[in-house]
Amino acid sequence: MEKTKITILCENTAGIEMGIIGEHGFSALIEQGDRKILMDTGQGLGLENNSRFLGIDLGQMETIILSHGHYDHTGGLKYLIPSDRAREVYCHPDIFTPKYVIKPGIGEIFIGTGFTLEQLESDMKARFHFLKEFTQVSENIFFSGEIPRQTEFEKNDTRLLVKKGQDFIEDPLLDDASILIETESGPVILTGCAHSGIVNIMNHFAEKTGHKKFHAVIGGTHLGFLGSENQLEKTMDAFDRYELDLIAVSHCTGAKAAAICYNRFKDRFAFANAGWSVNF
Repeated sequence: MEKTKITILCENTAGIEMGIIGEHGFSALIEQGDRKILMDTGQGLGLENNSRFLGIDLGQMETIILSHGHYDHTGGLKYLIPSDRAREVYCHPDIFTPKYVIKPGIGEIFIGTGFTLEQLESDMKARFHFLKEFTQVSENIFFSGEIPRQTEFEKNDTRLLVKKGQDFIEDPLLDDASILIETESGPVILTGCAHSGIVNIMNHFAEKTGHKKFHAVIGGTHLGFLGSENQLEKTMDAFDRYELDLIAVSHCTGAKAAAICYNRFKDRFAFANAGWSVNF
């Protein structure tokens, strides 16, 4: 199996690399052999800048995976437009659903993908693969598809809405997807926001692959928006149950939850900030 490298290109906090900037959003580059796969693109503030400072050529990205249809994961697509090469894009079909968030005192604010399918197909030469099921998208890389919500302590964020006709309803976020990467060190789960619940995600990949343990979980965990009082403790217990060697959190994990995780896991923990990378 070929070596695997994961680099965080966009995240709320900048790492120590000179010139890297932070933003509310997430993007990660997966390099495995000569394959370069981009998962999410941030909101478009830091992708181009951070890629340049890290010596990464966005023009080489032929495969893009989108975890869900929020602006802070899709906005950077504009830096892949126009393109002189075709790009394969893997995502759930709900990625273009109009998405909103309730802001107290303001009301509903649009937070969806700021592009149309037609625009991306034309300007970015994108070929979209809409997936609802667990699917292999590249050698050793698997797209989760829809993730069953089975834990009682991981709940939907009720502030997040979709527009249906003239009405707003709670967003079921069926488009929330993660990926599993088979590496020399073991299976690695890479998440965007984990709206489905990070434990649901681990359980789903365990069921689909037969893995009883994972080497690492990297990315957003949505633990900054706890749906129940004991969610964080039960999540950390699940990290131990799956014998994680690395818990590298980003984005919507939140500072408080990240600090609690650090104090429990110590050397097994990392802040996966913009500019951070890891080799497997």
